[in-house]
Amino acid sequence: MSDLFRGIDAQRRALDFHVSRHNVLASNLANAETPGFKPMELLRDVDKTQLSAAPLMVTNEGHVAIGMPEEVEQYLAREDQSVAAGANGNAVSLEHEMSKLAANDIRFEGAVKIVSHQLAMLRYASNDGSGG
Repeated sequence: MSDLFRGIDAQRRALDFHVSRHNVLASNLANAETPGFKPMELLRDVDKTQLSAAPLMVTNEGHVAIGMPEEVEQYLAREDQSVAAGANGNAVSLEHEMSKLAANDIRFEGAVKIVSHQLAMLRYASNDGSGG
């Protein structure tokens, strides 16, 4: 990737993570009344050995080899054990999940603002500073 877009690419990965984490947190909230449900948490920057997916293999010479680029982030979903389970075995705390959702939203919006400013600077530079 060009050095020109390296900063935007880092923010793109952050946006992807926060969207995925939002989905996990929303699932936790949706199952707040499900007996025995254990809330999940999404982690990034995990050690590649913790991931259970096997690498793709080329079984025929005519196949295209697909490797996992190093810059692709891997996420690990694990059980969130920060809240004790209630009487029905459900460990979802609405207040805890809503606070995590709000913090995730703030981080997402911050990354969106950074990307918007970076793109505006590129647009300004590409128009020779005319602002159009």
